[in-house]
Amino acid sequence: MTFDLLHLIDRFFVVSHVAAGVLALLIAPLAMATAKGGPWHRRWGKVWFWGMFWVCASTFALMFFRFSLFLLVIAVFSFYQALTGYRVLYRKNPSKDGQRPGALDWITAIVGLMFGIGLAAYGLAGVTGLIGQLGYTSNGTPFIFFVLSIMFGLALTNDALVDARSFRRAPGDKHWWWYHHMTRMLGGYTATVTAFMVQNVGRHLPDEWAWVVWVAPAFITTPLISIWVGYYKRTFDARKQQLERAVA
Repeated sequence: MTFDLLHLIDRFFVVSHVAAGVLALLIAPLAMATAKGGPWHRRWGKVWFWGMFWVCASTFALMFFRFSLFLLVIAVFSFYQALTGYRVLYRKNPSKDGQRPGALDWITAIVGLMFGIGLAAYGLAGVTGLIGQLGYTSNGTPFIFFVLSIMFGLALTNDALVDARSFRRAPGDKHWWWYHHMTRMLGGYTATVTAFMVQNVGRHLPDEWAWVVWVAPAFITTPLISIWVGYYKRTFDARKQQLERAVA
């Protein structure tokens, strides 16, 4: 009876995890395609955010049944992007009461920083062979995974430090929150695509090529995100110049 109950609980988290992941994959493009700040953009964005929340929460639940560093890394990294991208909407002007960083923001940054440093340290230990010297086994972990752990760990560490600095002093550009929101939300979606690719494509590739699906989504989307953010920066600058000319 106990075994059956545990099996049912395990199945529930597996199925709901996959369902939330698929939902996040499908909903995000709808939020991207709608007018920024519009009602449908906010609605689709919230659906995507809570889908990402459950992907992360169910991952931690699944760790009790089967530990997977891959799942843990992607879940924490992607939800950090989603949560910080969502929270920045509530602190557009940190100088005003009610828009200053709260306990949740600081806790998120601290946890992200600790996880990022830990992940980078794990990758470094694997690359240098220190794991074996300490008496632990890598259980056949591919060398490239240690390299990827360093990359993801450093990226998460950097994001957490950027957030902590913004808590203490917000950037001078009044549209900083817009760019931050875009970058983090799209970064979270990129991580979700990465998870999908690794699970459904990577396993069918030869071991020497499986690492490609870990980096391909970010390699493709990072410059596209920069171009999109740059477009809005130019748009806002043009509007500012038009306003200044009108006033003059």
